[in-house]
Amino acid sequence: MAKKSSKSTDKTSKTSSPTLTLQQAVQLANQYYKANQLVEAETLCRKILQTDSQNSVALYLLGLIADKMGQPEEAINLLKQAIFINPTVTAFQGNLGNLLKKQGNLAEAFQCYQQVLCLDPHSIEAYNNLGNIFKAQGQLELAITYFQRAIALKPDWPTAHLGYSLTLLKKGEFILGWQEYEWRLKNNEVSTPQLKQPRWDGTPLADRTLLIHWEQGFGDTIQFSRYLTLLTGGKLILVIPSVLASLLKNLPQVNTIITHDQLDKEPDISYDIWIPLLSLPQHFATTLDNIPAAVPYLYPDLFKVEQWHQRFAQNHFKIGIVWAGNPNHQDDRNRSCSLTYFAKLAKLPHVTLFSLQTGAAANQPVPQEMNLVSLTPFLKDFSDTAAIIANLDLIISVDTAVAHLAGAISQPVWVLLHFNSDWRWLVAREDTPWYPTMRLFRQPTPGDWDSVFSQVLAELTL
Repeated sequence: MAKKSSKSTDKTSKTSSPTLTLQQAVQLANQYYKANQLVEAETLCRKILQTDSQNSVALYLLGLIADKMGQPEEAINLLKQAIFINPTVTAFQGNLGNLLKKQGNLAEAFQCYQQVLCLDPHSIEAYNNLGNIFKAQGQLELAITYFQRAIALKPDWPTAHLGYSLTLLKKGEFILGWQEYEWRLKNNEVSTPQLKQPRWDGTPLADRTLLIHWEQGFGDTIQFSRYLTLLTGGKLILVIPSVLASLLKNLPQVNTIITHDQLDKEPDISYDIWIPLLSLPQHFATTLDNIPAAVPYLYPDLFKVEQWHQRFAQNHFKIGIVWAGNPNHQDDRNRSCSLTYFAKLAKLPHVTLFSLQTGAAANQPVPQEMNLVSLTPFLKDFSDTAAIIANLDLIISVDTAVAHLAGAISQPVWVLLHFNSDWRWLVAREDTPWYPTMRLFRQPTPGDWDSVFSQVLAELTL
C-alpha cells in the first residue's frame, strides 16, 4: 500500500464497522481493490471518508476504482484531491500521470512523472514513463535516454527494454531494436504461449519440424507472415487465429496450419522446435535495406475474387474504407477516427465508398446524404476481405489489419496515421519499406484528422 496521509493514518477512531480501526479499514479497502472486489472497496472507502474526509488513501483508491469503471474524469479529480492532501506519495503522482497520459494530456502527465523523480530519483517507473512521453512526442533521442536510465537501474526489467526496443525500431535502428524486442516475451502485457518443445536457436532446420506461433494482432500476423517464405530445410507448422486460416492456408512453405484453439485442445501435436512469429526479423537480421518487401506474398481466393468482380460496377472509382481498429488495442482512441471524416470523400464524382469496417464501429451512424455501401455482412474472415479488396481501386484505412492485408496482396492502400504512430511506420515518411503499394498520411499534430483528410481529398481530386 502506498504511503498514507499523516493526517489520517495515525488516527485510531472507529469506522462504521465496530471491529475495525480506521487504519485497518484502509488496509481492507486496499485488499478489496487488489482482489478486484471494486464494489466492496468503493463502499468501504466511502465509509472511511465519512469518518475522515481528508483520508488521502481512500480518495486515491476511489480514483483507481473510477478509472476501472470507465470514469476517467472522476478518477483524475479524485487523485488530484489525494495529492492536494498528501503531495509526497509517489504512487499518487505516478498513477495520476498514467491517467492523464491515457487521456492524451501529455503535458500534465509529464509534470507528474517529473514530480515522482523529485520525490524518488531512483524511480524506474518514472524514467520509463518519461521515456514513453518523449516517444509519444516524437523526441526519440530523449526517449532512448530515459529508457536507458530505467534499464541501468533495473537491467532485468522487461517493460523498459520493450519501450527502448520500440523506440529503436521507430528510428530504423533494427539490429539492436530486434534484439531488445525479444524482451516482449518476458513482459506481462504480451501474451506468450507456453509450449513444451525448446525455442529454435536459429541453427539450420535440417528436416526438423518448426512451429511458428502467431502473436499480438491480426495485422502483425499478416505483416510478418512474409518471413515464412524465407524458411527452408524443414517442415513448418503455423499456429494462427481461425479468421486468418483460409487466407494463409495456401502459403507454399507451410506444411500445416493449426488454429490456436486447436493447439489448446490438442497439446500433443508433434513438432521439434518453435519460434514466435515476430522473432523472425531478428533471426534474418532484418535492416531497413533488406526487408523482404516483395509483394504479393499473400493471395486472395480466385473463385471469391471472380464472384465479387461480377457484383461490382466497373465505371466508378471504388474505394474501400476502414475508420476504426480493435477497440481493445491500448492506443485505439488515438489511431481510430470517426466515419464522419470520410463524408467529403463520398461527394467526389465517380467515386463510390465501400465499408470494410467490422466490429462495433461498423454500427456508427452514416452521415446524412453520405453514400456508403456496407460490405460488413459479407466479411466472415480475412479471405472474404482479401477477395473484395482485389476488386477495389483503392483502400483508405486507419492503422488496422485491413491496411496490412491490402499491402500484402499488392493493392493500392492509403494508411491514415495518428501523430504517435506505431514503430513500423518509422518517422516522417510517406512511403514504407514494408509495402511498395502503400502511402502514409500522417497527423501533423496530435488529434488533427482534419489535416489528414484534407490531404487525402486533395490527392483524390488531382
